[in-house]
Amino acid sequence: MVSVLPNASDARPELTRWKTWLYAFPALPAAFIILPMNIFIPAFYASHTTVTLLQIGTVTSACRVIDALVDPAIGFMSDRCSARSGGRGIWGVASAVLCCIALYFLFQPSPHTTVLYYGIWAFALYLGYSLFEIPRCAWGAELGSRPSLRTRINATVGLFTIAGSLIFWLVPVILFRFYGTTGFTQGTLSVIVWLYAALMLPAVVCVLRYVPDASSVRTGAPALRGLVQSLTRNRPFVLYLLAVGLWGIGQGIWLSTTFFFLNDYLRVGSAFPFVMIVFFLSTILAIPVWVRLEHWVERHDIWAISIVLTVLTRPLALLPDPGMQNLPVILLLTALGGALSAPANFAPAATLGDVVDYDIWKTWTNRSATLYALNTLVTKATLGIGGGAGFIILGWVHYHAGQVNHGLPLTGLLSCYTVLCGIPQLIAAAIIFRFPIGRQEHALIRHRLHGR
Repeated sequence: MVSVLPNASDARPELTRWKTWLYAFPALPAAFIILPMNIFIPAFYASHTTVTLLQIGTVTSACRVIDALVDPAIGFMSDRCSARSGGRGIWGVASAVLCCIALYFLFQPSPHTTVLYYGIWAFALYLGYSLFEIPRCAWGAELGSRPSLRTRINATVGLFTIAGSLIFWLVPVILFRFYGTTGFTQGTLSVIVWLYAALMLPAVVCVLRYVPDASSVRTGAPALRGLVQSLTRNRPFVLYLLAVGLWGIGQGIWLSTTFFFLNDYLRVGSAFPFVMIVFFLSTILAIPVWVRLEHWVERHDIWAISIVLTVLTRPLALLPDPGMQNLPVILLLTALGGALSAPANFAPAATLGDVVDYDIWKTWTNRSATLYALNTLVTKATLGIGGGAGFIILGWVHYHAGQVNHGLPLTGLLSCYTVLCGIPQLIAAAIIFRFPIGRQEHALIRHRLHGR
């Protein structure tokens, strides 16, 4: 069944500023999940339990692959069920409950914890996060009827995500008096679990209660038949996924070598939490500046410009000599990197929202969550491919982690961190610069969509 959209004003409810902030706030506690799972929870299990590195690596990879494959199913079910089961907000409530349980058990392992225990709760946490992220992204696309509003919604989400990341790194610093270290201990992780529950549970309930559900004013639910064929014919979506995939490969290479670069080469590993704090602070301050540029520059061009500037300035990290005495210069360069890469926190999601409108215009079918789920799948897969490629390259050059390297091993590390990671990202930027949906094209799509 196809719903009729009588006019633009009725098509999507406009969000007030406070409802925009309310909608975006759950992104803050959600940031508590991805950071530990990507950075130190596997290492924490390796050093505090009987689980081996080989077991952790195998199980973590398997959980991520299965989670990525499940994402399209979550998106499809969200599109099919959103209007008849309480809207997209109900998925956030289910996610919060599941993540609270998974975090409690995953962050409190005993010394005799097995790999099965780790695998069950790691997968539960990945699944819970996907249940939150995919319907929320689709909901945001439905709420933003104008390009400027869509940018504002996604920029606000980005701000809360970065704020959550910043708070995450500040927790061990704040608790230094109680635990005697700025590192993460089991006590610190316990505080993060309860902080997540205290913030996320009431937040998702308030969002469900006060933020309007726009799915009911959309078209009918999608059918599985012909879905893949129709999506491959969506040229803007294919170009978007190609750009995101290339960016993800480069980002994976960069992320996989970041700690080695700071710890082994620059020798400032002990200041790593402070480096991350500076990075996220500069990102928060830069996001509003980038958002204002949309008055003069196309949104996808802002994204592409950010990628180019980030890639071109990465070699500046080689300027300071290794050692803690140069930490101020390193922090300054870190702040520059955080500021230049800030659009990555809102521009891709906002651009994909325009693609969702194009898809609805062409098919008259609500598949927003499905498109966001496929975006999540590609992002996870390419980040994993890039991360694996970074480790493979370091293995080829016989790099020794935790040690001072010279010659070819050091060249391999510096090349991955400053040059190789930028090659696929520059190709992605070239694709984004030529993205076919700009401000005028989107206005035409909206006019035709609402005029049916």
